[in-house]
Amino acid sequence: MTAFVLELDRPDRANALSADLVERLHAGLDRAIAERAGVLVLRGRGRHFCGGFDLDGLDDEDDAGLAHRFLRIGLLLERLLEAPFTTVAVVQGSAVGAGADLVAACDHRIGTPDARLRFPGAAFGVVLGTRRLAGLVGGERALALAAGESLTGTEAHWAGLLTASVPAARLEDELERTLARSVHPAAARGVLRATRAVSGGYDADAALADLARSLAVPGLHSRIVRYAHPTRIRSTA
Repeated sequence: MTAFVLELDRPDRANALSADLVERLHAGLDRAIAERAGVLVLRGRGRHFCGGFDLDGLDDEDDAGLAHRFLRIGLLLERLLEAPFTTVAVVQGSAVGAGADLVAACDHRIGTPDARLRFPGAAFGVVLGTRRLAGLVGGERALALAAGESLTGTEAHWAGLLTASVPAARLEDELERTLARSVHPAAARGVLRATRAVSGGYDADAALADLARSLAVPGLHSRIVRYAHPTRIRSTA
């Protein structure tokens, strides 16, 4: 089956999610829906899948702007989780924070054994993608990941976060096999609705409410600065 490929294209920043890149991903999803794609493949350009929320330019941000950026990412996750076609994430290198959440939002999640997945959002008080993560790996493991544990691709496969872990040389072959097994578009909506309900089931409204509550706590900007530049905070304390 021919796939619609959506590539994160900021290799100089490990494909970190700037506001512009998030909007381009939304536009890509719009195109995939308009073209009635059968499968959407999400992958990163270069060595890494996605370095997460782009922390560059924090000095020019404020609570409101940061909250809006996170909400747009939350909506992007919701759209992937409810897409009218099969979604596939292809993971090499690092998938961090919101980048790892993008992986978790897909139906099929293929990675290499040496990939690294990490979910640091709770370290600066943001609840993003946690319900989906808990649905895939269980509450106890999700709590450990939220507290800072990272996973290799092999460990993520064992935990249920990745659906396949194969050497880099076999990654494209595994992708082709996955595409060949994809649900026919004529049956996609019903099959995906049923399988997603029991495979890391997702309550979009509850997840967005969790995110909005965490973003509404005053001091979002200072929490992220403290996370991104801990030595700067200590030096001025």
